[in-house]
Amino acid sequence: MSAPTITQHVETPPAPYEPRQPPATNPILGAWDELTWRSAGYLMLGLFTGVLGLATFIVVVVVGATFSALIIGVPVLLACLAVSRGFAEIERRRAGIILGTAVPVPYPLVSGGYLRRIGQWLAAPSTWRDLAHHLFVFPVTLFSAIVALTFWGAALGSMSFWAWYWSMPNDTIYVFGDWNDNPFAVDSFASAMPWVGVGLVLLWVSGWVTKGLARMSAAYTEFLLGPSQSGR
Repeated sequence: MSAPTITQHVETPPAPYEPRQPPATNPILGAWDELTWRSAGYLMLGLFTGVLGLATFIVVVVVGATFSALIIGVPVLLACLAVSRGFAEIERRRAGIILGTAVPVPYPLVSGGYLRRIGQWLAAPSTWRDLAHHLFVFPVTLFSAIVALTFWGAALGSMSFWAWYWSMPNDTIYVFGDWNDNPFAVDSFASAMPWVGVGLVLLWVSGWVTKGLARMSAAYTEFLLGPSQSGR
């Protein structure tokens, strides 16, 4: 009888996280593809989550620092950390709208009693990167949304000058300022027609700008809320 074969199980380490790469798109029609509208929704949602992030930072820092020295400080601090991590998870999932997959959770495993767990959480770099994200996410999202809305507004406004120039004072839209012999003034249907072409160009630019801003905002979330190169 032959000796039994002993098989040894070797655990394979997980593959490193890599966001999905967007497929190549047409340089013309790609400005208005499905990713453009997802990016627009992502940026508009960021206006709400940016305010929520700043509020989370203030609550966690103020409440946590206020009660940390009191007897009830332990459960309060645990609750603050839970709130911070809860919002961080919302932002990871929001980034998945652009990245194609949610950003992985970077937190280390903790064990022991309340005090030991709090110490492990406070020692983790991911805890402080969460707070840094919450503090600066509002200006990042506000800037991205305002720039995107400005481009779309300029594009749609230029394309529709012909429909509402008559409602302005003196039946004229003074583009680039109200000054004598302004060659850019729109005061008739004919003078509004060239701006339709300008609006179409701006509409194309707006699509790419929107996708670029959304990718920048998602990269900010991925950088601070994802796994760091040095560990947790």
